[in-house]
Amino acid sequence: MKKFCKIKIHPLLIPLFFFYLIQGNVVLFLGMLFFVTLHELGHCITAICFGAKVKQIWFTPVGERAVIKGLETPSFLKRQLVFCSGPFVSACMALICMVCGSKIFAGFNFIVCVFNLLPFLPLDGGNVVLHWAGRKYGILRTASILVKVSRGFGYFLMGIGILQVILYPFNLSFLVIGCYIVYSNKKEYLQITYQTYQALLAEQATMKQVEQIYTKRDVTLGELVARMHFDKYFFYCSMKDGIVEWKSQKEIMELLLKKGAEACVWQ
Repeated sequence: MKKFCKIKIHPLLIPLFFFYLIQGNVVLFLGMLFFVTLHELGHCITAICFGAKVKQIWFTPVGERAVIKGLETPSFLKRQLVFCSGPFVSACMALICMVCGSKIFAGFNFIVCVFNLLPFLPLDGGNVVLHWAGRKYGILRTASILVKVSRGFGYFLMGIGILQVILYPFNLSFLVIGCYIVYSNKKEYLQITYQTYQALLAEQATMKQVEQIYTKRDVTLGELVARMHFDKYFFYCSMKDGIVEWKSQKEIMELLLKKGAEACVWQ
């Protein structure tokens, strides 16, 4: 039976809708929802063209967020195109709205474009940074740092939001966005870890460029997996009594699932 894309609504979106309803700005809210839908469609269509599948779409206070399955399979450049396609659509919409004389929606699309390019998860710019830095330092090592930084950014926005509410009691935008970013990053690392494990265990991973790395005898499984990324297939080696021992990426992943991250690689 064919599975269809699931659609979910973030709880914070409901009070945001009633906030616009009370102010009599439902048309503005629906207009913004329309343009963030186009933004996310840019991601989805590009991902589908590269062979990925849209598993789920979340309606959130900072726009819609698509959960894309198989995004690690396309090349590094194609993944970057998927991340940047949403802001590109928003930039185009800003230009079209400006030409049509709709300054409000032109400004809104411009803000959506720029805000989503900020280097914080779960924004598009955060995903760009995750995959750029992940190629050098490893996806999980990069994610562990980026999630903490992104959460700090969320708390910063919440602080600005509280000040905003004091000065302008009917404007909750920064507070809502800050809450969403903090909430999202509480689960972001687990989500990235799950996707990374799936990708590194996938059979198609063996079709990528191979990298051989020499390791110390006391290195743990968690340390090796944290250094891996999607664009290469890793082979690790270590020497004992003049004999070189080898373990493939798949062997490392299977040992990790069996023994845990703290277990030693070379027994």
